[in-house]
Amino acid sequence: MKAYYLFLTVAGAAMLCLGLLDVPTLTDDMLYRFQWTSDPSAPVETIDGVADLLRSQWNHYQLVNGRFVPHLLAQAFLVFAPWWLLPSADALLFVLLVHLCVRRVAPDGRQQLFVAVAVVFLLFIVFSGFRSAMLWGLGTFNYLWVLVAVMMVLTCVERSDLPRRWLPALCPLLLLAGWTHEALSVPVSAAFALCLFVRRRQLRHSPVPLLMLSFMVGAALCLTSPGIWNRSTEGGTMQARLMSAAINCVSNVRVLWLLLLTLAVMWLRHRPVVVHHLRSHAYSYVALAVAFAIVLACGTNLERVGFYTDFIAMLLWLSLLHGHVRQAWARRLSAAGCLLMLPVFVWACALRQENRRYWLYAEQQMTEPGRELIAVRMAPKGESWLTDALREHYVNTSIDFGFYSCYMAFDASDSNIRCAARLYGKQRLTFLPEGVLQRIATDTAAYSNCELDSSATLFVWRLPDDRPVSQVLLLLSPEDVSQLDPLRRLLAYKGDSYDIDDFHRETVNVAGRPYLVFTRPTTNIFRRIRAVELRAAGGRRSCAPYTAE
Repeated sequence: MKAYYLFLTVAGAAMLCLGLLDVPTLTDDMLYRFQWTSDPSAPVETIDGVADLLRSQWNHYQLVNGRFVPHLLAQAFLVFAPWWLLPSADALLFVLLVHLCVRRVAPDGRQQLFVAVAVVFLLFIVFSGFRSAMLWGLGTFNYLWVLVAVMMVLTCVERSDLPRRWLPALCPLLLLAGWTHEALSVPVSAAFALCLFVRRRQLRHSPVPLLMLSFMVGAALCLTSPGIWNRSTEGGTMQARLMSAAINCVSNVRVLWLLLLTLAVMWLRHRPVVVHHLRSHAYSYVALAVAFAIVLACGTNLERVGFYTDFIAMLLWLSLLHGHVRQAWARRLSAAGCLLMLPVFVWACALRQENRRYWLYAEQQMTEPGRELIAVRMAPKGESWLTDALREHYVNTSIDFGFYSCYMAFDASDSNIRCAARLYGKQRLTFLPEGVLQRIATDTAAYSNCELDSSATLFVWRLPDDRPVSQVLLLLSPEDVSQLDPLRRLLAYKGDSYDIDDFHRETVNVAGRPYLVFTRPTTNIFRRIRAVELRAAGGRRSCAPYTAE
Protein backbone atom coordinates (compact mmCIF):
# COMPACT_ATOMS: atom_id res chain seq x y z
CA MET A 1 0.00 0.00 0.00
CA LYS A 2 2.87 2.40 0.75
CA ALA A 3 4.36 1.69 -2.69
CA TYR A 4 0.98 2.46 -4.28
CA TYR A 5 0.65 5.88 -2.67
CA LEU A 6 4.32 6.62 -3.36
CA PHE A 7 3.72 5.90 -7.05
CA LEU A 8 0.67 8.18 -7.11
CA THR A 9 2.76 10.95 -5.55
CA VAL A 10 5.52 10.52 -8.13
CA ALA A 11 2.97 10.45 -10.97
CA GLY A 12 1.39 13.66 -9.68
CA ALA A 13 4.79 15.35 -9.39
CA ALA A 14 5.65 14.29 -12.95
CA MET A 15 2.40 15.76 -14.28
CA LEU A 16 3.03 18.98 -12.36
CA CYS A 17 6.50 19.25 -13.87
CA LEU A 18 5.15 18.72 -17.40
CA GLY A 19 2.35 21.21 -16.75
CA LEU A 20 4.66 23.93 -15.45
CA LEU A 21 6.66 23.66 -18.68
CA ASP A 22 3.58 24.34 -20.77
CA VAL A 23 3.23 27.59 -22.70
CA PRO A 24 0.31 29.26 -24.50
CA THR A 25 -0.51 28.46 -28.09
CA LEU A 26 -1.84 30.96 -30.60
CA THR A 27 -5.12 29.09 -30.81
CA ASP A 28 -7.71 28.54 -28.04
CA ASP A 29 -5.31 29.78 -25.35
CA MET A 30 -5.70 33.22 -26.91
CA LEU A 31 -9.37 33.06 -27.93
CA TYR A 32 -10.55 31.96 -24.50
CA ARG A 33 -9.02 35.00 -22.82
CA PHE A 34 -11.62 37.15 -24.59
CA GLN A 35 -15.35 37.07 -25.17
CA TRP A 36 -16.87 34.82 -27.78
CA THR A 37 -19.03 36.94 -30.05
CA SER A 38 -21.64 36.08 -32.64
CA ASP A 39 -19.50 37.83 -35.27
CA PRO A 40 -15.94 36.39 -35.47
CA SER A 41 -14.74 39.50 -37.31
CA ALA A 42 -16.01 41.88 -34.59
CA PRO A 43 -13.48 43.77 -32.44
CA VAL A 44 -11.95 41.74 -29.62
CA GLU A 45 -13.77 42.24 -26.31
CA THR A 46 -12.18 41.61 -22.93
CA ILE A 47 -13.81 39.69 -20.07
CA ASP A 48 -14.15 42.02 -17.11
CA GLY A 49 -16.51 40.07 -14.86
CA VAL A 50 -18.88 37.15 -14.40
CA ALA A 51 -21.53 38.71 -16.66
CA ASP A 52 -19.05 38.89 -19.54
CA LEU A 53 -18.02 35.30 -18.84
CA LEU A 54 -21.59 34.01 -19.00
CA ARG A 55 -22.35 36.04 -22.13
CA SER A 56 -19.24 34.67 -23.76
CA GLN A 57 -20.15 31.07 -23.01
CA TRP A 58 -23.72 31.56 -24.19
CA ASN A 59 -22.32 32.64 -27.58
CA HIS A 60 -19.91 29.69 -27.46
CA TYR A 61 -22.85 27.34 -26.83
CA GLN A 62 -24.68 28.78 -29.83
CA LEU A 63 -21.71 28.82 -32.21
CA VAL A 64 -19.19 26.13 -31.27
CA ASN A 65 -20.45 23.23 -29.13
CA GLY A 66 -22.46 22.36 -26.04
CA ARG A 67 -19.60 21.91 -23.56
CA PHE A 68 -20.78 24.80 -21.44
CA VAL A 69 -19.43 23.56 -18.11
CA PRO A 70 -15.78 22.76 -18.97
CA HIS A 71 -15.41 25.80 -21.21
CA LEU A 72 -16.88 28.09 -18.58
CA LEU A 73 -14.24 26.80 -16.18
CA ALA A 74 -11.57 27.14 -18.86
CA GLN A 75 -12.32 30.80 -19.49
CA ALA A 76 -12.54 31.52 -15.76
CA PHE A 77 -9.10 29.96 -15.15
CA LEU A 78 -7.43 31.66 -18.12
CA VAL A 79 -8.81 35.09 -17.29
CA PHE A 80 -8.95 35.25 -13.50
CA ALA A 81 -6.56 32.61 -12.06
CA PRO A 82 -2.75 32.85 -11.69
CA TRP A 83 -0.90 30.84 -14.33
CA TRP A 84 0.45 28.21 -11.93
CA LEU A 85 -2.97 27.24 -10.55
CA LEU A 86 -4.09 25.23 -13.57
CA PRO A 87 -1.06 22.86 -13.77
CA SER A 88 -1.31 22.38 -10.00
CA ALA A 89 -5.00 21.49 -10.23
CA ASP A 90 -4.33 19.24 -13.22
CA ALA A 91 -1.66 17.30 -11.32
CA LEU A 92 -4.04 16.68 -8.40
CA LEU A 93 -6.86 15.66 -10.74
CA PHE A 94 -4.56 13.31 -12.63
CA VAL A 95 -3.72 11.52 -9.38
CA LEU A 96 -7.41 11.37 -8.49
CA LEU A 97 -8.22 9.96 -11.95
CA VAL A 98 -5.64 7.19 -11.58
CA HIS A 99 -6.96 6.37 -8.10
CA LEU A 100 -10.56 6.22 -9.34
CA CYS A 101 -9.51 3.93 -12.17
CA VAL A 102 -7.73 1.63 -9.70
CA ARG A 103 -10.77 1.58 -7.42
CA ARG A 104 -12.96 0.63 -10.36
CA VAL A 105 -10.66 -2.05 -11.82
CA ALA A 106 -9.49 -3.51 -8.51
CA PRO A 107 -12.26 -2.95 -5.95
CA ASP A 108 -10.94 -5.85 -3.88
CA GLY A 109 -7.67 -4.00 -3.26
CA ARG A 110 -5.47 -6.59 -4.97
CA GLN A 111 -2.64 -5.57 -7.31
CA GLN A 112 -3.38 -1.87 -6.90
CA LEU A 113 0.18 -0.84 -7.73
CA PHE A 114 0.17 -2.93 -10.91
CA VAL A 115 -3.12 -1.42 -12.06
CA ALA A 116 -1.95 2.12 -11.25
CA VAL A 117 1.28 1.67 -13.21
CA ALA A 118 -0.67 0.17 -16.11
CA VAL A 119 -3.11 3.12 -16.16
CA VAL A 120 -0.31 5.72 -16.16
CA PHE A 121 1.72 3.75 -18.71
CA LEU A 122 -1.20 3.46 -21.12
CA LEU A 123 -2.13 7.13 -20.74
CA PHE A 124 1.45 8.42 -20.92
CA ILE A 125 2.92 6.14 -23.59
CA VAL A 126 0.19 4.37 -25.57
CA PHE A 127 -2.80 6.72 -25.86
CA SER A 128 -3.09 8.86 -28.96
CA GLY A 129 -3.68 12.45 -27.95
CA PHE A 130 -2.03 12.42 -24.51
CA ARG A 131 -0.45 15.79 -25.32
CA SER A 132 -3.64 17.51 -26.42
CA ALA A 133 -5.87 15.84 -23.81
CA MET A 134 -3.64 15.89 -20.73
CA LEU A 135 -0.83 18.38 -21.36
CA TRP A 136 -2.70 21.26 -22.99
CA GLY A 137 -4.72 23.70 -20.91
CA LEU A 138 -7.96 23.57 -22.90
CA GLY A 139 -7.52 19.84 -23.39
CA THR A 140 -7.39 19.14 -19.67
CA PHE A 141 -10.78 20.80 -19.15
CA ASN A 142 -12.29 18.72 -21.98
CA TYR A 143 -10.71 15.41 -21.03
CA LEU A 144 -8.94 15.19 -17.68
CA TRP A 145 -11.54 17.19 -15.75
CA VAL A 146 -14.45 15.52 -17.57
CA LEU A 147 -13.05 12.05 -16.91
CA VAL A 148 -12.70 12.74 -13.19
CA ALA A 149 -16.28 14.06 -13.04
CA VAL A 150 -17.73 11.05 -14.88
CA MET A 151 -15.69 8.54 -12.85
CA MET A 152 -17.07 10.11 -9.68
CA VAL A 153 -20.58 9.89 -11.17
CA LEU A 154 -20.08 6.16 -11.78
CA THR A 155 -18.84 5.72 -8.22
CA CYS A 156 -21.91 7.56 -6.96
CA VAL A 157 -24.58 5.68 -8.94
CA GLU A 158 -23.10 2.30 -8.00
CA ARG A 159 -23.56 2.90 -4.28
CA SER A 160 -26.53 0.92 -2.98
CA ASP A 161 -26.61 2.69 0.39
CA LEU A 162 -26.94 6.24 -0.95
CA PRO A 163 -29.18 8.32 1.38
CA ARG A 164 -32.10 10.05 -0.32
CA ARG A 165 -31.42 13.26 1.59
CA TRP A 166 -28.32 13.72 -0.57
CA LEU A 167 -30.36 13.90 -3.79
CA PRO A 168 -31.05 17.69 -3.75
CA ALA A 169 -27.29 18.29 -3.77
CA LEU A 170 -26.22 15.39 -6.00
CA CYS A 171 -28.74 15.76 -8.82
CA PRO A 172 -27.54 19.24 -9.93
CA LEU A 173 -23.92 18.05 -9.71
CA LEU A 174 -24.67 15.04 -11.91
CA LEU A 175 -26.47 17.28 -14.38
CA LEU A 176 -23.38 19.47 -14.61
CA ALA A 177 -21.20 16.36 -15.02
CA GLY A 178 -23.35 15.27 -17.95
CA TRP A 179 -23.15 18.74 -19.47
CA THR A 180 -19.46 18.41 -20.23
CA HIS A 181 -18.41 16.50 -23.33
CA GLU A 182 -20.84 14.72 -25.66
CA ALA A 183 -18.25 12.13 -26.74
CA LEU A 184 -18.32 10.69 -23.20
CA SER A 185 -21.62 11.78 -21.66
CA VAL A 186 -23.69 10.39 -24.56
CA PRO A 187 -22.10 6.88 -24.41
CA VAL A 188 -22.47 6.79 -20.62
CA SER A 189 -26.07 8.00 -20.94
CA ALA A 190 -26.78 5.18 -23.40
CA ALA A 191 -25.47 2.69 -20.85
CA PHE A 192 -27.58 4.33 -18.13
CA ALA A 193 -30.69 4.14 -20.32
CA LEU A 194 -30.18 0.43 -20.93
CA CYS A 195 -29.54 -0.14 -17.23
CA LEU A 196 -32.74 1.69 -16.26
CA PHE A 197 -34.74 -0.44 -18.70
CA VAL A 198 -33.24 -3.80 -17.77
CA ARG A 199 -33.17 -3.22 -14.01
CA ARG A 200 -36.33 -1.15 -13.72
CA ARG A 201 -37.85 -3.45 -11.11
CA GLN A 202 -34.77 -3.69 -8.89
CA LEU A 203 -34.27 0.09 -9.01
CA ARG A 204 -37.92 0.97 -8.37
CA HIS A 205 -37.32 2.20 -4.81
CA SER A 206 -33.71 3.33 -5.30
CA PRO A 207 -32.43 6.94 -5.69
CA VAL A 208 -30.13 5.75 -8.49
CA PRO A 209 -32.60 6.33 -11.40
CA LEU A 210 -32.98 9.97 -10.45
CA LEU A 211 -29.20 10.40 -10.45
CA MET A 212 -28.88 8.69 -13.82
CA LEU A 213 -31.66 10.82 -15.27
CA SER A 214 -29.96 13.99 -13.99
CA PHE A 215 -26.76 12.99 -15.79
CA MET A 216 -28.74 12.19 -18.94
CA VAL A 217 -30.43 15.61 -18.85
CA GLY A 218 -26.98 17.21 -18.72
CA ALA A 219 -25.87 15.12 -21.70
CA ALA A 220 -29.00 16.25 -23.58
CA LEU A 221 -28.19 19.90 -22.86
CA CYS A 222 -24.72 19.32 -24.25
CA LEU A 223 -26.01 17.54 -27.33
CA THR A 224 -28.74 20.06 -28.18
CA SER A 225 -26.33 22.95 -28.64
CA PRO A 226 -26.97 24.71 -31.99
CA GLY A 227 -23.23 25.05 -32.38
CA ILE A 228 -22.51 21.34 -32.28
CA TRP A 229 -24.99 20.60 -35.05
CA ASN A 230 -23.77 23.50 -37.17
CA ARG A 231 -20.23 22.15 -36.92
CA SER A 232 -21.32 18.56 -37.60
CA THR A 233 -21.49 19.40 -41.31
CA GLU A 234 -17.77 20.29 -41.36
CA GLY A 235 -16.85 16.65 -41.89
CA GLY A 236 -17.56 17.07 -45.61
CA THR A 237 -18.75 14.41 -48.01
CA MET A 238 -19.40 10.78 -47.15
CA GLN A 239 -16.07 9.88 -48.76
CA ALA A 240 -14.27 12.42 -46.53
CA ARG A 241 -16.01 11.05 -43.43
CA LEU A 242 -15.08 7.47 -44.36
CA MET A 243 -11.48 8.58 -44.85
CA SER A 244 -11.48 10.23 -41.42
CA ALA A 245 -13.01 7.09 -39.91
CA ALA A 246 -10.24 4.97 -41.46
CA ILE A 247 -7.56 7.31 -40.11
CA ASN A 248 -9.17 7.25 -36.68
CA CYS A 249 -9.23 3.45 -36.65
CA VAL A 250 -5.56 3.24 -37.62
CA SER A 251 -3.97 6.06 -35.62
CA ASN A 252 -6.35 7.44 -32.99
CA VAL A 253 -7.75 4.23 -31.51
CA ARG A 254 -5.21 1.88 -29.95
CA VAL A 255 -6.29 0.33 -26.66
CA LEU A 256 -9.59 -0.80 -28.19
CA TRP A 257 -7.73 -3.13 -30.57
CA LEU A 258 -5.67 -4.41 -27.63
CA LEU A 259 -8.89 -5.20 -25.77
CA LEU A 260 -10.44 -7.00 -28.75
CA LEU A 261 -7.27 -9.03 -29.34
CA THR A 262 -7.13 -10.05 -25.66
CA LEU A 263 -10.81 -11.04 -25.74
CA ALA A 264 -10.22 -13.20 -28.82
CA VAL A 265 -7.20 -14.97 -27.30
CA MET A 266 -8.88 -15.54 -23.95
CA TRP A 267 -12.06 -16.75 -25.69
CA LEU A 268 -10.03 -19.57 -27.19
CA ARG A 269 -8.26 -20.44 -23.94
CA HIS A 270 -10.48 -19.33 -21.05
CA ARG A 271 -13.98 -18.99 -22.45
CA PRO A 272 -15.80 -19.00 -19.05
CA VAL A 273 -13.64 -16.07 -17.89
CA VAL A 274 -14.60 -14.04 -20.97
CA VAL A 275 -18.29 -14.88 -20.62
CA HIS A 276 -18.26 -13.78 -16.97
CA HIS A 277 -16.40 -10.58 -17.91
CA LEU A 278 -18.86 -9.70 -20.67
CA ARG A 279 -21.83 -10.27 -18.40
CA SER A 280 -20.32 -8.24 -15.57
CA HIS A 281 -19.43 -5.30 -17.82
CA ALA A 282 -22.27 -5.39 -20.34
CA TYR A 283 -23.24 -1.74 -19.77
CA SER A 284 -19.63 -0.60 -20.18
CA TYR A 285 -19.47 -2.37 -23.53
CA VAL A 286 -22.61 -0.51 -24.61
CA ALA A 287 -20.88 2.77 -23.74
CA LEU A 288 -17.77 1.61 -25.62
CA ALA A 289 -19.78 0.79 -28.73
CA VAL A 290 -21.50 4.21 -28.73
CA ALA A 291 -18.19 6.00 -28.13
CA PHE A 292 -16.58 4.18 -31.04
CA ALA A 293 -19.57 4.98 -33.28
CA ILE A 294 -19.03 8.68 -32.51
CA VAL A 295 -15.36 8.32 -33.52
CA LEU A 296 -16.37 6.78 -36.85
CA ALA A 297 -19.04 9.37 -37.61
CA CYS A 298 -17.43 12.57 -36.32
CA GLY A 299 -15.77 13.51 -39.62
CA THR A 300 -12.54 14.73 -38.04
CA ASN A 301 -9.23 12.98 -37.45
CA LEU A 302 -7.72 15.00 -34.62
CA GLU A 303 -5.37 12.83 -32.59
CA ARG A 304 -7.47 13.04 -29.42
CA VAL A 305 -10.71 12.04 -31.16
CA GLY A 306 -10.46 8.44 -29.92
CA PHE A 307 -9.39 9.34 -26.39
CA TYR A 308 -12.67 8.51 -24.66
CA THR A 309 -13.08 5.30 -26.64
CA ASP A 310 -9.65 4.14 -25.56
CA PHE A 311 -10.27 5.22 -21.96
CA ILE A 312 -13.36 3.02 -21.69
CA ALA A 313 -11.46 0.22 -23.45
CA MET A 314 -8.59 0.65 -20.98
CA LEU A 315 -10.86 0.12 -17.98
CA LEU A 316 -12.38 -2.97 -19.59
CA TRP A 317 -9.00 -4.39 -20.61
CA LEU A 318 -7.53 -3.97 -17.14
CA SER A 319 -10.68 -5.43 -15.60
CA LEU A 320 -10.26 -8.45 -17.89
CA LEU A 321 -6.63 -8.91 -16.86
CA HIS A 322 -7.06 -8.13 -13.18
CA GLY A 323 -6.75 -11.25 -11.07
CA HIS A 324 -5.31 -13.28 -13.97
CA VAL A 325 -1.78 -11.85 -13.78
CA ARG A 326 0.36 -13.61 -11.22
CA GLN A 327 1.75 -11.48 -8.43
CA ALA A 328 5.35 -12.08 -9.48
CA TRP A 329 4.58 -11.02 -13.05
CA ALA A 330 2.63 -8.02 -11.78
CA ARG A 331 5.73 -6.82 -9.92
CA ARG A 332 7.97 -7.37 -12.95
CA LEU A 333 5.60 -5.59 -15.30
CA SER A 334 5.21 -2.68 -12.87
CA ALA A 335 8.99 -2.28 -12.61
CA ALA A 336 9.40 -2.52 -16.40
CA GLY A 337 6.70 0.09 -16.96
CA CYS A 338 8.35 2.53 -14.56
CA LEU A 339 11.80 1.97 -16.08
CA LEU A 340 10.43 2.65 -19.56
CA MET A 341 8.47 5.76 -18.55
CA LEU A 342 11.40 7.42 -16.73
CA PRO A 343 13.67 8.16 -19.76
CA VAL A 344 10.64 9.11 -21.87
CA PHE A 345 9.55 11.56 -19.15
CA VAL A 346 13.02 13.14 -18.95
CA TRP A 347 13.18 13.48 -22.73
CA ALA A 348 9.66 14.94 -22.83
CA CYS A 349 10.63 17.53 -20.21
CA ALA A 350 13.69 18.52 -22.25
CA LEU A 351 11.61 18.96 -25.42
CA ARG A 352 8.93 20.95 -23.60
CA GLN A 353 11.64 23.19 -22.10
CA GLU A 354 13.00 23.76 -25.62
CA ASN A 355 9.53 24.75 -26.78
CA ARG A 356 9.22 27.06 -23.79
CA ARG A 357 12.43 28.87 -24.79
CA TYR A 358 11.08 29.39 -28.30
CA TRP A 359 7.84 30.85 -26.91
CA LEU A 360 9.66 33.17 -24.49
CA TYR A 361 11.77 34.41 -27.41
CA ALA A 362 8.60 35.29 -29.35
CA GLU A 363 6.92 36.73 -26.27
CA GLN A 364 9.89 39.00 -25.57
CA GLN A 365 9.47 40.48 -29.06
CA MET A 366 5.73 40.93 -28.51
CA THR A 367 6.43 43.06 -25.45
CA GLU A 368 8.74 45.41 -27.39
CA PRO A 369 6.98 48.72 -28.12
CA GLY A 370 6.14 49.26 -31.77
CA ARG A 371 7.16 45.78 -32.89
CA GLU A 372 4.53 43.98 -34.95
CA LEU A 373 6.55 41.46 -37.00
CA ILE A 374 7.61 38.55 -34.79
CA ALA A 375 10.44 36.15 -35.67
CA VAL A 376 9.54 32.59 -34.71
CA ARG A 377 12.09 29.95 -33.78
CA MET A 378 10.89 26.43 -34.48
CA ALA A 379 12.16 23.01 -33.46
CA PRO A 380 14.08 21.29 -36.25
CA LYS A 381 12.48 18.27 -37.87
CA GLY A 382 14.20 15.18 -39.14
CA GLU A 383 16.88 14.91 -36.41
CA SER A 384 15.57 11.42 -35.70
CA TRP A 385 12.21 9.72 -36.02
CA LEU A 386 12.13 9.17 -32.25
CA THR A 387 12.68 12.85 -31.41
CA ASP A 388 10.01 13.88 -33.93
CA ALA A 389 7.61 11.32 -32.46
CA LEU A 390 8.26 12.51 -28.91
CA ARG A 391 7.68 16.14 -29.90
CA GLU A 392 4.41 15.13 -31.53
CA HIS A 393 3.33 13.21 -28.43
CA TYR A 394 4.40 15.61 -25.65
CA VAL A 395 4.93 19.15 -26.99
CA ASN A 396 2.24 21.75 -27.72
CA THR A 397 3.86 23.91 -30.38
CA SER A 398 3.14 27.54 -29.54
CA ILE A 399 3.19 28.85 -33.11
CA ASP A 400 2.31 26.58 -36.02
CA PHE A 401 2.58 27.20 -39.76
CA GLY A 402 1.22 23.84 -40.86
CA PHE A 403 -1.45 23.32 -43.51
CA TYR A 404 -3.85 21.72 -41.01
CA SER A 405 -3.45 24.45 -38.40
CA CYS A 406 -6.71 26.11 -37.36
CA TYR A 407 -5.04 29.52 -37.60
CA MET A 408 -2.51 31.15 -39.91
CA ALA A 409 0.19 32.84 -37.82
CA PHE A 410 1.24 35.08 -40.73
CA ASP A 411 -2.30 36.52 -41.08
CA ALA A 412 -2.79 39.54 -38.80
CA SER A 413 -6.57 39.46 -39.43
CA ASP A 414 -6.97 35.91 -38.11
CA SER A 415 -9.15 35.96 -34.96
CA ASN A 416 -6.51 34.08 -32.92
CA ILE A 417 -3.77 36.53 -33.93
CA ARG A 418 -6.02 39.52 -33.25
CA CYS A 419 -6.57 38.19 -29.71
CA ALA A 420 -2.83 37.76 -29.24
CA ALA A 421 -2.25 41.33 -30.43
CA ARG A 422 -4.84 42.67 -27.98
CA LEU A 423 -3.36 40.61 -25.15
CA TYR A 424 0.07 42.18 -25.72
CA GLY A 425 -1.23 45.70 -26.35
CA LYS A 426 -0.60 45.74 -30.10
CA GLN A 427 -2.68 47.00 -33.01
CA ARG A 428 -1.64 43.97 -35.07
CA LEU A 429 0.84 41.09 -35.05
CA THR A 430 2.36 38.97 -37.78
CA PHE A 431 4.47 35.85 -37.21
CA LEU A 432 7.02 34.45 -39.65
CA PRO A 433 9.89 31.94 -39.26
CA GLU A 434 13.11 33.56 -38.07
CA GLY A 435 15.03 32.08 -41.01
CA VAL A 436 12.73 33.79 -43.52
CA LEU A 437 13.11 37.19 -41.86
CA GLN A 438 16.90 36.86 -41.56
CA ARG A 439 17.27 35.95 -45.23
CA ILE A 440 15.08 38.87 -46.33
CA ALA A 441 17.07 41.26 -44.11
CA THR A 442 20.42 40.20 -45.60
CA ASP A 443 19.41 39.62 -49.23
CA THR A 444 17.14 42.05 -51.09
CA ALA A 445 16.73 39.48 -53.90
CA ALA A 446 15.58 36.74 -51.54
CA TYR A 447 12.52 34.78 -52.65
CA SER A 448 12.42 36.43 -56.08
CA ASN A 449 11.09 33.07 -57.19
CA CYS A 450 8.56 31.01 -55.25
CA GLU A 451 10.53 28.98 -52.67
CA LEU A 452 9.98 26.89 -49.58
CA ASP A 453 11.42 28.18 -46.32
CA SER A 454 14.13 26.19 -44.52
CA SER A 455 11.56 24.27 -42.46
CA ALA A 456 9.76 23.17 -45.66
CA THR A 457 6.48 24.48 -44.24
CA LEU A 458 5.84 27.81 -46.00
CA PHE A 459 6.14 29.05 -49.56
CA VAL A 460 7.48 32.61 -49.83
CA TRP A 461 7.42 34.71 -53.04
CA ARG A 462 8.45 38.35 -53.37
CA LEU A 463 5.83 40.37 -55.27
CA PRO A 464 6.74 43.16 -57.71
CA ASP A 465 4.17 45.57 -56.25
CA ASP A 466 1.45 45.96 -53.60
CA ARG A 467 -1.52 45.03 -55.77
CA PRO A 468 -3.75 42.55 -53.88
CA VAL A 469 -3.42 38.89 -54.89
CA SER A 470 -6.79 37.47 -55.92
CA GLN A 471 -5.76 33.88 -56.65
CA VAL A 472 -2.85 31.49 -56.10
CA LEU A 473 -3.02 28.43 -58.31
CA LEU A 474 -0.71 25.41 -58.13
CA LEU A 475 -0.30 23.83 -61.57
CA LEU A 476 0.24 20.08 -61.18
CA SER A 477 2.04 17.48 -63.25
CA PRO A 478 -0.05 14.62 -64.67
CA GLU A 479 -0.19 11.48 -62.55
CA ASP A 480 -1.23 7.95 -63.49
CA VAL A 481 -3.18 6.88 -60.43
CA SER A 482 -3.18 3.23 -61.51
CA GLN A 483 0.62 3.10 -61.11
CA LEU A 484 0.58 4.23 -57.48
CA ASP A 485 0.77 1.96 -54.46
CA PRO A 486 -2.60 1.32 -52.71
CA LEU A 487 -2.18 3.98 -50.01
CA ARG A 488 -1.11 6.71 -52.44
CA ARG A 489 -3.89 5.69 -54.79
CA LEU A 490 -6.43 6.13 -52.01
CA LEU A 491 -5.12 9.61 -51.14
CA ALA A 492 -4.40 10.75 -54.69
CA TYR A 493 -5.62 14.19 -55.76
CA LYS A 494 -7.60 13.93 -58.98
CA GLY A 495 -7.29 17.45 -60.41
CA ASP A 496 -4.56 19.04 -62.54
CA SER A 497 -4.48 22.28 -60.50
CA TYR A 498 -5.04 23.29 -56.89
CA ASP A 499 -6.34 26.67 -55.71
CA ILE A 500 -4.78 27.93 -52.46
CA ASP A 501 -7.74 29.42 -50.59
CA ASP A 502 -7.73 32.76 -48.79
CA PHE A 503 -7.26 31.12 -45.38
CA HIS A 504 -3.91 29.54 -46.30
CA ARG A 505 -2.30 32.59 -47.93
CA GLU A 506 -1.53 36.20 -47.11
CA THR A 507 0.55 39.10 -48.40
CA VAL A 508 2.99 40.30 -45.76
CA ASN A 509 5.09 43.48 -45.87
CA VAL A 510 8.67 42.83 -44.72
CA ALA A 511 11.38 45.51 -44.86
CA GLY A 512 9.12 47.65 -47.05
CA ARG A 513 8.60 44.90 -49.65
CA PRO A 514 5.49 42.73 -50.21
CA TYR A 515 5.83 38.96 -49.99
CA LEU A 516 3.22 36.33 -50.75
CA VAL A 517 3.21 33.67 -48.04
CA PHE A 518 1.20 30.46 -48.21
CA THR A 519 1.35 27.05 -46.56
CA ARG A 520 2.76 23.97 -48.20
CA PRO A 521 -0.17 21.74 -49.24
CA THR A 522 -0.55 18.06 -48.44
CA THR A 523 1.99 15.62 -49.88
CA ASN A 524 -0.33 14.19 -52.53
CA ILE A 525 -0.50 17.69 -54.05
CA PHE A 526 2.97 18.97 -53.15
CA ARG A 527 4.85 16.19 -54.97
CA ARG A 528 3.10 17.11 -58.25
CA ILE A 529 3.70 20.90 -58.28
CA ARG A 530 5.29 22.02 -61.56
CA ALA A 531 4.49 25.74 -61.36
CA VAL A 532 2.85 28.38 -59.16
CA GLU A 533 0.62 30.97 -60.79
CA LEU A 534 -0.83 34.03 -59.13
CA ARG A 535 -3.33 36.58 -60.27
CA ALA A 536 -3.50 40.10 -58.88
CA ALA A 537 -5.70 43.15 -59.23
CA GLY A 538 -5.56 44.83 -62.63
CA GLY A 539 -5.25 41.53 -64.47
CA ARG A 540 -1.57 40.96 -63.62
CA ARG A 541 -0.52 37.33 -63.81
CA SER A 542 2.77 35.77 -62.75
CA CYS A 543 3.93 32.19 -63.08
CA ALA A 544 7.00 30.58 -61.55
CA PRO A 545 8.20 27.02 -62.25
CA TYR A 546 8.69 24.77 -59.25
CA THR A 547 9.89 21.22 -58.76
CA ALA A 548 9.18 19.44 -55.48
CA GLU A 549 12.18 17.47 -54.28
